[in-house]
Amino acid sequence: MAAGKGQPSGSSVKQLRIVLVGILLYTWVPKFYRFFNILPWGAPVKWDDRNKFAPVDYSTRELLQFQHGRTKLIYGRGEDKGLIQGPETAVMNPKDGTMYLLTNEGNLLSMTDLRHNNSKHIMTGQVNFVRDVGNGRPLSGKFASNGKTLYMSDAVMGLTRISDIFNPRSKVEIVASSVRDEDGAGGSRVSPLRYVNALCIGKSNKVYFTDSTEIRPDSYGQNTPDTMYSSKMDLIRAIGTGRLLEYDPSTDQTRVLRRGLRFSNGIAVNDKETYLVFAETFGPRIWKYNLDDGTSEILVDNHELMGYPDGLDCDGSSGKCYAVIPSSVVPIHKLLATLPHFMDIALRYVLMSVPRQLAPPIKKFGGVLEFDPETNMDENTEQERFRYLLDAKGRDVSTLCGSTVFRKQLYLGSLHNDYIGVFDLSTEESSGASTAS
Repeated sequence: MAAGKGQPSGSSVKQLRIVLVGILLYTWVPKFYRFFNILPWGAPVKWDDRNKFAPVDYSTRELLQFQHGRTKLIYGRGEDKGLIQGPETAVMNPKDGTMYLLTNEGNLLSMTDLRHNNSKHIMTGQVNFVRDVGNGRPLSGKFASNGKTLYMSDAVMGLTRISDIFNPRSKVEIVASSVRDEDGAGGSRVSPLRYVNALCIGKSNKVYFTDSTEIRPDSYGQNTPDTMYSSKMDLIRAIGTGRLLEYDPSTDQTRVLRRGLRFSNGIAVNDKETYLVFAETFGPRIWKYNLDDGTSEILVDNHELMGYPDGLDCDGSSGKCYAVIPSSVVPIHKLLATLPHFMDIALRYVLMSVPRQLAPPIKKFGGVLEFDPETNMDENTEQERFRYLLDAKGRDVSTLCGSTVFRKQLYLGSLHNDYIGVFDLSTEESSGASTAS
């Protein structure tokens, strides 16, 4: 029966109901969560931009897979091999080439005497326990130029240091656990470092590092700090609290270079120490920060990224940089980016309150973004600026979180794996290597 004159049509009534439901969700869901104080990290906010992401290109020649002969896995050997759990980053000593690993249990291990196993894709190394580096979660480390001072980024304790790794009496020092920062009201305050993630060291011996989020990792229900859950909460909350920082050992002072980042992560400095390159995981973007004037520019934007960039390092000889991608963009993130804002906010309130065991898992994926930091989006094509090295379904390597370039080898760490991946950078492919074969 047709609607009478002056009566709303069925479609108008439906639209009105949608609007009313939207108003209800937008006004009462936040009030409910705030009243019961369910969200200890604060409420999610409206995204400033609705990200578009590059789809995973399964036609890309997957150079990370074993079949191309450039990828190997290094497992432990010896009575301490079981200690290799979650070595996010391989730490290479520039003096003697020894590989060190920082594990999820706070152990510093060395790996020497690398040998090929029966498989040409598998190697083993002699694992030796060096020392316990504390009760936190060390994620990455770098040696100073002297080859004996080791700086570590610890997600719980902050920026730490061992002045002489070869001296058993040299203790682990916390060199930065807080920084004076803006208070949002025109003044300043001492702000704690809650998730120190990655670092690099310039020729001046200054240490540049990232503090990813104000959501500190906890150890709820497990023996080690749950860094992955903190990052998931940061993604859903969408408040950019990540920072880029500098520590000067000559003055023992730390200062903030950039703030307002959505999970600042892997970082590298060029040989001349004129700029930094770093990953903003949930931007997601790759940035270049100019140390001379404090300006920033985007090197790779979110619509060009197949997933979330994590650890990052650069090859001084070739000028290329390598950012690992532990996961392609999860479906829930793509969904949130398409919803109207009132539905997006309401759903993120719910997601932040579900038990961590039900938090959306990351997809099995192996990816490395190779890019040239000297190029830019305005003057260079995508082919000139970057290419992907993939194992898109994670058949041979997956969940890569750490990137270390040393002597034409790219070492690949992970939060969960019990091995270190190695990709050979000395074998140059033809210019069409990253295109469909």
